[in-house]
Amino acid sequence: MKRILHIAFNDVKIMVKDKTFFFWTLLFPMIFILIFGNLYKEDRGQTQASLMVLNQDTGQWGAYFIEKLKSPGISLELVEEEPEEYNRILIIPEDFSKKIENKKAQQLVFKKKESANVNAAAQVETKIIQAIAKVITELILYPDTTTFFEKKSEFKNIIEIKSQLPENTLEKIPTGFDHVIPGVLVQFILMMVLIYGGIVVMMDRQRGILSRILFSSASITELWGGKFLGRLFMGFIQAFLLIVTGLLFFNLNLGDTFLSLLNVLFFSIAIASLSIFIGSVLNKEDLIVGVSVLVANIFAALGGCWWPIEVVPQTFQTIGMFSPAYWAMDAFHQIIFFNKGLMDILTNFIVLVGFTLVFTLLAIKFFKIKD
Repeated sequence: MKRILHIAFNDVKIMVKDKTFFFWTLLFPMIFILIFGNLYKEDRGQTQASLMVLNQDTGQWGAYFIEKLKSPGISLELVEEEPEEYNRILIIPEDFSKKIENKKAQQLVFKKKESANVNAAAQVETKIIQAIAKVITELILYPDTTTFFEKKSEFKNIIEIKSQLPENTLEKIPTGFDHVIPGVLVQFILMMVLIYGGIVVMMDRQRGILSRILFSSASITELWGGKFLGRLFMGFIQAFLLIVTGLLFFNLNLGDTFLSLLNVLFFSIAIASLSIFIGSVLNKEDLIVGVSVLVANIFAALGGCWWPIEVVPQTFQTIGMFSPAYWAMDAFHQIIFFNKGLMDILTNFIVLVGFTLVFTLLAIKFFKIKD
């Protein structure tokens, strides 16, 4: 074990001594975090959700219902006909007043554009339901619709409607740095471990270092174990820097910290094996850098590191499952935003172990002591 640790720490030492180490492992990821963290940051101020209203009603009740819709958080726009372009529109039918006066069932038409803001849509829908509840309450208190507008007193809220996330679903909407930092962490573990880990394997082979290690008392198993463990340490160093930065400066929420760190472990193990494979099949430093950056960015994009995987078409979601980043990001989301436990993300860990086995078999097959 001592020889394994010596080989591993030597590889880590080579990475840390690199002049650009802290730029690529901390400063450059920070640029991503600041840009995308603020881009996806939740607006905690008073939002104005827009709603178009087409009132086709010929009586008093349509206008009365619109009054109930008015709210500081809702921007109402009255239109005379249904436009071709809109985010959300409520259509009040022409027989709205007549049906109320005859105590018949009503049907309002609410349409929304699929690409419109989800939070704004939920805010508008809640307000519509609140307005309906208010009108129904008043009709119960003042059932005589013919004298309703002359005799009713000021409305008192006896029904309170609040919007909340359904039970056993999201604990928190994925926004801001809590969403971005795990994605940047996964992407840069990929990139840094593949680049540094691959280059060191390639250089050690070309310089005859691997051969000299085997001429010493170290075995091929210890050599392999040291190379693997070194890349695992590289992944942990990258994760440690970004997690500590997130906790200190961005109030990062990791959910269950143990499970989040366990997720980092399983992901780093898979990438450590892939790094040895890349360093074994490629024999030029610039080629390793180019391939590593390309692989890391493809895996990151398909895996949901740059944006929530749910926003891409189903075909790309399916393709994304072939990326280890997909399973790591899904595990992070389950832990942080859904408050899930070990059994809920066990499949993610099993799949990451599967990637590890595939990458390890490839690395062993192509691993060379010398060119």
